[in-house]
Amino acid sequence: MAERGVVLQTRGLSRHFGGLRAVESVDLEVSEGQIHCIIGPNGAGKSTLFNVISGMIPATAGRVVFQNENITRKSPQAISRLGLVRSFQTPRVFASMTVLDHVLLASRERTDAGERAHDALVRVGLLERRAVLGSDLAHGEKKRLELAMALAMRPRLILLDEPTAGMNAHETEDIAGIVRQAAGSATVVVIEHDIDFVRGIADTVTVLHKGMVLREGTIADIEQDDDVRRVYLGEA
Repeated sequence: MAERGVVLQTRGLSRHFGGLRAVESVDLEVSEGQIHCIIGPNGAGKSTLFNVISGMIPATAGRVVFQNENITRKSPQAISRLGLVRSFQTPRVFASMTVLDHVLLASRERTDAGERAHDALVRVGLLERRAVLGSDLAHGEKKRLELAMALAMRPRLILLDEPTAGMNAHETEDIAGIVRQAAGSATVVVIEHDIDFVRGIADTVTVLHKGMVLREGTIADIEQDDDVRRVYLGEA
């Protein structure tokens, strides 16, 4: 079997806010076609790491390399055009726009935007809700809509920030299926607190603690690690 290439790499990546070291010297490698989960307690720096990688905020130090290109100082728009897209903890959905309009907007620069939108809505199970306004969507539907918007861009890498937050068990399983399917055409990095969800999708897991990488490995490796059990799983 051929070795997977590295799609995303960070080296010494740091982000400080005054005296707070939200992200500190993070070295991360994400392999092509994998589902790579990032876990850790609240305040571990997970969302800040995503913000730096996606260009939302600048790095204090270090670099981000995507598909062998240094993107450390690029804008979010430039990074997105290269094929790296992300979601947010709180879905960014406009109340007065329909489901279909959201997805068309995400793929507006493509000549096949209509085809992309249709395909993405089928994949997340929202095709029959395409004419519904954002204001009339349930929370779980908004999260799926944000996934559809990402998929419509046909990215190389998707960053998902807590895609199952606020969802029930059935909705969470639906999202797991969508993420697994998405990994057939893109690499996926997921921030998530639900360890059962992570257990069902992750190829590789990175544990952050106080802005630094504590451990990395398979979910089995992580769950058996004493330090991880202490700081994240809450065991003495």
